[in-house]
Formats: sequence, structure tokens, C-alpha cells
Amino acid sequence: MCRKEDRMHVARIMANDGHSQKDIAEKLGVSDRMVRKYLKPDFGTRARKTKKSVLEPFYGFINALLEDDPFINLVPVFEQIQRRGYTGGMTILRDYARKVRKRITTKAVRRYETEPGLQAQVDWKECGRWNIEGELMKLYAFVMVLGYSRKPFVLFTTNMKLSTVLKAHLLAFSWYGAVPREILYDNMKTAWQYVSGQWMVNSGLLKLASACGFTPRRCRVRRPQTKGKVERFIGYLAHNFLPRVAGSEATTVADLNDAVAQWLVDVDERQIGGLRTTRRERFAEEKPFMHPWIPEAAPDVRLHEDLVVSREGLVSWQTNRYSVPADLIGEMVTLKIDTITDEADIVHEGSVIRSMKLHRSRSHRLDCRVQDAQSLQRRWERENFTSAPTPIEPAPDAETKVLHRLLTTTVEIRHPAAYDEIVEHSA
Repeated sequence: MCRKEDRMHVARIMANDGHSQKDIAEKLGVSDRMVRKYLKPDFGTRARKTKKSVLEPFYGFINALLEDDPFINLVPVFEQIQRRGYTGGMTILRDYARKVRKRITTKAVRRYETEPGLQAQVDWKECGRWNIEGELMKLYAFVMVLGYSRKPFVLFTTNMKLSTVLKAHLLAFSWYGAVPREILYDNMKTAWQYVSGQWMVNSGLLKLASACGFTPRRCRVRRPQTKGKVERFIGYLAHNFLPRVAGSEATTVADLNDAVAQWLVDVDERQIGGLRTTRRERFAEEKPFMHPWIPEAAPDVRLHEDLVVSREGLVSWQTNRYSVPADLIGEMVTLKIDTITDEADIVHEGSVIRSMKLHRSRSHRLDCRVQDAQSLQRRWERENFTSAPTPIEPAPDAETKVLHRLLTTTVEIRHPAAYDEIVEHSA
């Protein structure tokens, strides 16, 4: 009998049977003094003193980070608490984080219903590489789902730029014909920015929210119960719609968006699991509680790029060049781009100078209008002749030949190196 607990219980039993402390001590092989301790009512009930962990002063800070993101990378957490005075090692932090993660991720979750018109949830689906107009390109799906009716909106894009996100919101509001009172996002960079220790709404999204009348809300990442409706629908999109259109011939993003729009109409007619009603029926109940959609109130969410007009009367964007009237040479103009459709306007002092569809990035195209080439030639003549010239064939110098060639071949799309070729032939 070696355990102290066992000896204590035997001593108490023998004492109840009338044995003396001396007999008990001899039986157990301990001193009389130890027997007296065994027989005290509070012996063995006092809690042992536990050594205070060097990590304890930082529990509150660590708990807050883990509550926000249970699977946060612990290396930067370790560096942050070191700067706050932590002197322990990484192992202690990992052991503690493991316990907290288990407590957080195993909490019971009670399903709740969002009130009509209150909330929509937004997320992205990365769809891999697709054959878009003969070129393998990354494809993304912007997804918005209304919380009460589960009515979805899907838009396929080839980028996730801020201007694309904002335009996708406007298209979603147009699809619903209404605006939810708040929209829930995770930590997507185009929605939130971490500034000075706190999360701030992206200024572009905040401007859109102010104009359209909704409030951006941030959910905790990796918490399916907070943004589960949109995440479940993304899974449905991936397993139901995408396999239907995958592997098809070269297509366009517009084709995909037409196809998914028709699919969404069919989805609206299917009953929602557990509710025994369709999305269309639920949306009819929800829409009166949403804010009205007023397209005229929407801000300009296009990408704005300031460019300088070159001496050739051209502006350059993503290796392609576009002509403008020669009167704007040396002036600053603004290229306003719809990053979903690639439609763009060139604007100068509030006036639209030219509207066009942009060529594909890195295609080295020269897009020159006849009237712009003519205005360039007229300006060149004004600046190089003191009196009005008699219409004659262009002089045989290189610069004149470049202008003549540009004017007479504006309908032909050329690589910028064509200019060098013209000069070489005229030398």
C-alpha cells in the first residue's frame, strides 16, 4: 500500500473500528504524527498550488484573436506577445491555442432565421482556369444571397478588383430590384482593411453603401454559422451548375452569365430544405422590407486612370494604344473602365472624348480612328507650315511619311513596332 490516499482511507476505517493511533501507525508503517494528519477531516482536500504560466498575462489578447479567427497563424501572434513582454516559448502558446480552439469550434450552434429584408451575404468562388475566347483565363464567381429568402445572384468575372466588386453589387441590386439593409462579408480585401489594429470598411465600398443605403458588416472568418447561407449556395453552384458548362468549347464571360441567369430562375422555383416554400415565394415576402433600388443614386464605380496624351495623339493602357483628337496632345485625360465588360470612356474636363471597348491586355494593338489621324495631320501642318500649303503629296521626310501612313491605314490594327518600321523604310 504505497499511495497516500489509500493509507488515509485505511487509517480512517481502522479508527472507526476502534484501533488506536499507535496500532494504525504500526499497520501502515508510518509515524503517529502522520496518522493524526490522516484522521483530520480536511486532510487531502486542499488544492495544490499551481505554478502561474508565463503566458497567463496574455490570455485575454490571445483569446480575442482566436475568437476572431480560430485558425490564425500563431507565428505573428507569438511575435506580438513577445513585443508585449512575453518571455516563454512557442510550445506553451501552441498548447494553449489548441485548448481554446477546441472550446471555440465545438460550441453548440443554434440555427436562426434572418428577418425579411435585413441581410445579404457575399462571397467569391474561384472556379479555376477556363477557355475564355480561346485563352485560358482564371474565372471567378461573385455570389450574393439574401438571408431570409435565400434568393441568389451570381456574376462570373475574370478578376476580383474593387471596381468589379462594386459593379457586381449594382448588378445584384438591379437583379433583386431592391437593396438589403445590411450586407455581410468576410475579410475580403476589397471590403475590409486592417488599419491601426482595427478593421475598417474599404472607402470605395463605404461610398457605395452610403449611396445605395446598406450597412457593411464583417463576419468572423471560418465560422460557417455566420455566413453559411452563401457558403452553402457556393457549394451548390460548384456541384450543380459548373459541371453543366465545364469542358465546353471556347466561350465568353457574357455567355456564362446568360446561362447562370437562366439557371437561377429555375433555382428560385425549387423548395428550400426544411421550409417547404420556394425562394420566389419567400422573396415576394421579403422585398417590401428591403430598401428601394434607385439606379440614379448609384455612384460611378468604374476604374479611373489618369493618362497623358502622347505627341502622336495616343493614350496607352496595358500595352494597347488608343487615339484621341490631336488638340489634346500633352493634356491629362481620364480613362474610365468598366472592369466587367471592358467598355471604357476617355474623359477630358468632364466631357466624354471617346467611348470604346478595350482590347485584351498585352495584345499590343493600335486603335486609331480616322478622324483622330486627320486631326493629327492638320495640327502637324499648322505647326510646320507658315502659310496654308497647297494640297500636294507628302514630303519625303520620315516624319511626314509616318503621318501619311497612319492616316491611310487607320482601319488596320498594328503592333507599335510598325512606327519603327515606317521610319526605317523612309530613311
